[in-house]
Amino acid sequence: MLHKRMSRMDYFVEAILIFIGIIICICILYPILNIVAISLSADGPVLRNEVRLLPRGFTLKAYEEVIVNNGVLRALGNSIFISLVGCVCSVAATYFAAYPIACCEFPGKKIYNVFVLIPMWFQGGMIPAYICVQKLGLINSYWALILTALISSYNVLILSSFLRGIPKELLESARMDGASELRVMFQVVAPLAKASFATIALWVVAGHWNAYFGPLLYLTDSSKFTLQQVLREIVLEANALQYDLGTVRPGQPSVNLADQIRYAVLVVSMVPMLAVYPFVQKYFVKGVTLGAVKG
Repeated sequence: MLHKRMSRMDYFVEAILIFIGIIICICILYPILNIVAISLSADGPVLRNEVRLLPRGFTLKAYEEVIVNNGVLRALGNSIFISLVGCVCSVAATYFAAYPIACCEFPGKKIYNVFVLIPMWFQGGMIPAYICVQKLGLINSYWALILTALISSYNVLILSSFLRGIPKELLESARMDGASELRVMFQVVAPLAKASFATIALWVVAGHWNAYFGPLLYLTDSSKFTLQQVLREIVLEANALQYDLGTVRPGQPSVNLADQIRYAVLVVSMVPMLAVYPFVQKYFVKGVTLGAVKG
């Protein structure tokens, strides 16, 4: 196989692209590394603004404060529960909505497709959504967050685009062998769509994990606050004392850990997503690529 020799212009363009990529990586990584460094630094260097990329006066006191704090741990558990339950419900609902579009023929299918697409163009708005949740008695309930984000037209289109790539002969063969539609749906099609399920699951989990406006709107009990709500109060409103963070306890030296604690909470909020992503990365890339090519 012959390889085309690169010209000087090709090398120049490649060098420019590599340089741009490095600059982008630095812009993305520097704030993260700075946050981690401050959270691991002693109080003196932080107050003197001496911390950049590496910790100064390494200490884990800020993380000890966060890990033993009931308010932060409760908010972390709330976010994990909402993300996991919301993910399972959303993936199931998306599959039930996408399967008829991609794998079935029935009267009114075009009208059904239009109804799926309408929410992408028009939405009811915040006030009607709030009134609907209130009428259902879901205010201050986790289900208000799960059900309002249950299904997305975009996710339905992505999944249906992937399902259309499954050979129709496979489905027809299963039906001719006497398999019911539910059996075809769960035992034939579902195992072939794992990559797209993982892609949509990652999007849904990230959406629930990072959601702030929904919890702010529907949750009123502080014991049900998500991690993003607690994070905002600690980081932006400097209400660490409300959660008994950075306070002096008997037998402890008088040290102001406010900045380190804020950044430690930020790091703790990033760790779950960073831990999950490597395990679904291959499915994520495959699902997005196949959905784009087959669409």
